Amino acid sequence: MKSLAETLIKDAYDSGASDIHITFEKTEGSVKKRIRGKMVAVRTLELDMLKRLINYLKFIAELDINEHKVPQSGRTSFYIGDLQCNIRVSTLPLTIMKEIVVIRLLNTSAGKSSESLFYRDEDYKFLASHMKLSQGLILFTGPTGSGKSTVMYRLATDAAKDGTRQIISIEDPVEFDISGLVQVEINDKANLSYAPLIRGVLRCDPDIIMFGEIRDKIIAEELLKTSLSGHLVLSTFHSKSALSTLTRLKDYGLYKEEMAESISLIVNQRLIHTEAGAFIVYEHLDKEMIQKHLNGGTVMYPTIQDKLIELHGEGALTDEEYKHYNRSFQ
Repeated sequence: MKSLAETLIKDAYDSGASDIHITFEKTEGSVKKRIRGKMVAVRTLELDMLKRLINYLKFIAELDINEHKVPQSGRTSFYIGDLQCNIRVSTLPLTIMKEIVVIRLLNTSAGKSSESLFYRDEDYKFLASHMKLSQGLILFTGPTGSGKSTVMYRLATDAAKDGTRQIISIEDPVEFDISGLVQVEINDKANLSYAPLIRGVLRCDPDIIMFGEIRDKIIAEELLKTSLSGHLVLSTFHSKSALSTLTRLKDYGLYKEEMAESISLIVNQRLIHTEAGAFIVYEHLDKEMIQKHLNGGTVMYPTIQDKLIELHGEGALTDEEYKHYNRSFQ
């Protein structure tokens, strides 16, 4: 099973895939990989081999191989030549004794992509300028696969290079080992959950706190309080647009006064794949815009659709690509 797993991961890495999907079909197993946002068939497996492969992946990711009823997630590493390839293994139960596995190739996001094919220089410099803030909450929003975590990691990595600030991340699980960061992993078995971890982190004198994802009201409230207590906080959130981020947070019961005071920047982004390469297109609300909207004012800002028009005009998107993404992002 080790040889099969290494072959699948090496093939996915060499082809620039972001994920490997190992699933059950009616009479056999199926292995697919996601390349540039699209699923590509790799091979089929006999059901017995599929189950053995899933158990092996669970074993090396330190998951419970006897647990088939609840989702699990863990991380491990493979070596492809001299390159260490970090992967995240996530399971999802289907029926009794059946589950699927998705492998996220973390190196492709942390390394090649973030440095070369996400934000254009002027856009990244705009984001990096907000890392100099002494406090506030910066939210990266958008759907799964839009590069939110990747950009957040890159900003934290660059901020850690000068060594003058204490940066602590809370992750589930730790995805990239980053020099200069104190990385804390959620441990559900030890009942080490988010809320007490955030309070524990605050006692360790951080300057910047990076939190994986806002998933519920409790986490949102804790992060708002943290950003108001003299810390710069970075996190991700699922929302359709920059303005809808504020709407969703208000639905959590958060006070608009606290939101106006704490949130420094909202970036809503999408990752698009083109013949010329990959780009992140985004829209943003700065603190002034956020406060104006929360106080009942009308905010005007360039939307993701406006950015697509700009890229199309520059020739970075073909007519077909522009029509596809403009329709997809409605």
